[in-house]
Amino acid sequence: MKILIASSFLLPSVGGLWNYVEQLTRGLRRSGHEADILARDPHSENYYILNQGDILEATIVRGVVRPKITSFFLRQISDMDPWINEREIERYSLELASSYFNLRKYDLIHTQDIIATTALSRVKPGNTPLIATIHGCLLDEYMDKHMIRGKNTLSYHYGIAQEYYGITSSNITIVPSVWFKNYLKRKFGIPDHHLTVVYNGMDTELFRNRMKNTESMLNPPDKYIIACTARLSPEKGHIYLLEALGKLKKERNDWVCWLIGDGPLRTELEELSRHLKISDNVIFLGNRDDVPSLLNEADIFVLSSLQESLSYAVIEAQIAGKPILATEAGGITEVVAHGKTGLLSPVGQSEPLYRNLIKVLDDELLRKTLAKNAKLFGEKQWSLTKMIENTLNIYNKFYKLSSAPLQKEEA
Repeated sequence: MKILIASSFLLPSVGGLWNYVEQLTRGLRRSGHEADILARDPHSENYYILNQGDILEATIVRGVVRPKITSFFLRQISDMDPWINEREIERYSLELASSYFNLRKYDLIHTQDIIATTALSRVKPGNTPLIATIHGCLLDEYMDKHMIRGKNTLSYHYGIAQEYYGITSSNITIVPSVWFKNYLKRKFGIPDHHLTVVYNGMDTELFRNRMKNTESMLNPPDKYIIACTARLSPEKGHIYLLEALGKLKKERNDWVCWLIGDGPLRTELEELSRHLKISDNVIFLGNRDDVPSLLNEADIFVLSSLQESLSYAVIEAQIAGKPILATEAGGITEVVAHGKTGLLSPVGQSEPLYRNLIKVLDDELLRKTLAKNAKLFGEKQWSLTKMIENTLNIYNKFYKLSSAPLQKEEA
């Protein structure tokens, strides 16, 4: 089967979306299927089929779409929020670009966000199945970044509609956790039958091999290494982590914290670390392509997120066999068992996180026990084979070969 994996975002990138797309593509190809990736080039922002040479300049597409959308809103709603205008230009531009890439050659389309799902549903051939995977809630992100200012605004109601139609425009929508499924049902009224849970998976053997790469060793002598892999953006809650580390510094100085990732809050977080007098202990590593080897060096993994549908960072830490300190954010509670594979703390609070840090640093037996249990759970739970089999089962429900259903193969 020939499958198009489509996203409205810039890919490749750093973060969970690209991690999922990369794993999905690898698993499908191992199972004997063809898989192309439609996204936007992170360097030029042009629309393209990754590694195929098919490119469409974004300026050309938007040059066609922008005047039509803008003039329409001027006629219909004279005081239209410019933010909504831009969102509609984004969606219609993806529609136009997608139609350029000959969607008829694909047997099935698998979108990765609500914008791509809505756009592709309108321009794909009518008989081509459209499966969506939704990794997070864009409306929540808009609110966190203050792009939408309050629930009594037109932009908020637009965001609600964007989520609803983006999730329901597919034949079925995959979500990575039970928590996230229930959240979407409750917040947006998505029918239960339209959502199905498939937990994420990883090529664990490849990840373990990458852990052995020690070319960029940063291990400081006589220091515990606390690693946090997360984009430096509001929803990841780094402020509370730094506050917890500020309290930890007053108790002990035998640690460093690696912040692996980059994002819009970097300057603010660097200033906060100086204010808390922990800048000698907190190292901003930025985006890295050697995360497995960095995790191999770490003693503790920490994630202070305010919201998570399901975290690939936690998955990687479990495969690496690290004790996990995380917040009770969303789907994290489904994969981190408090006191068994890690320690959980309330969202948006630094004091409980600080107490958990003290607990694992003081107790070597606890660290080793949590690490061992996390590794055992990770090896069992995060099989790429399992994710691909479950995904192919969903594909099979909506696409049948003329002679027989698709045959699943080991990923």
